[in-house]
Amino acid sequence: MISPSTLVKSVGVGGKLAVFFKCVCVYFVAQGVGVGAGADGGRSPLAVAAKCAPVLSLLLLVLLHQAALPYHKGWYARRVAAGLALSALGDALLVWPQHFVAGMAAFGGAHLAYLAAFRLRPRRPALAVALYAATGAYLRLLAPPPALAALVPLYSALLATMAWRGVARGGAAAPGALLFLFSDAVLGYSLFGGPVPYKQWVVMSTYYLGQLGIAWSALETPRSHPGDLPRASVVASN
Repeated sequence: MISPSTLVKSVGVGGKLAVFFKCVCVYFVAQGVGVGAGADGGRSPLAVAAKCAPVLSLLLLVLLHQAALPYHKGWYARRVAAGLALSALGDALLVWPQHFVAGMAAFGGAHLAYLAAFRLRPRRPALAVALYAATGAYLRLLAPPPALAALVPLYSALLATMAWRGVARGGAAAPGALLFLFSDAVLGYSLFGGPVPYKQWVVMSTYYLGQLGIAWSALETPRSHPGDLPRASVVASN
C-alpha cells in the first residue's frame, strides 16, 4: 500500500511522481481554459498531449524501474508497462468520438495486460461475485446504441475482472484498480445513462489516480504472495 510518507517524498522536488502530478495539473488547467478545442469540434494535438502525458510519465517511471531489475524479476513491471502504454493509446483515440470503439479496444487490451500482471491467486471468489453482481446492476442503468449493445457489457465484464484481480492482489494495485473501475463507470453512465455533474473532473481525476495506484504497485518492494510463487511452491505450501 502507498504510505502517506512515501507519497509525500515521491511528490517532492526530484521525487519519482513530481512529473506525473505536474502533468495532471497541466491537463486540468488546459481543460479549464479550453485548450485544444478546434473550430470543427475536434481536438488538437496539444489536447492529446496534455491528456496522455500523465499516463506516459507513469509508463516511463515503470520502464526505468523494470530496466534496473533482473529480467526474471521484471515480469510484473513489464505487464503493467504494457497496460499503461495501451491506456495512453486509448486516451489519445478517445479524444475523437469517431475512434470510440478503437479506444475501447485499446483499454480492453490494457485490462488484459493488468490481468496478466495481477494473476489469478489468491482467488477471492466472494469479491468476484460482488463485483460481477454490481456490474450487472450497473448495466441495467445504461442504454447504449445498438452498435455498442454487445461491446459495452463485454468491456464492463473485463473491467470488473481487472478490478477483482487488482483488489485480490492487494497493495497499491487494490485502490488503483477500484479507482479505474469507478472512473469508467462514471464515464459509461454519462455516455449511456444520464448527465453527471462535473463529469470530466470526476472521471479524469479518479482515472489518473487509478493508473497511479497500478503503476505504483510495480514499484513496490516485491513481496511473497500466492500469485507470485511458482506453481510447485504453491502446491507444496498447501
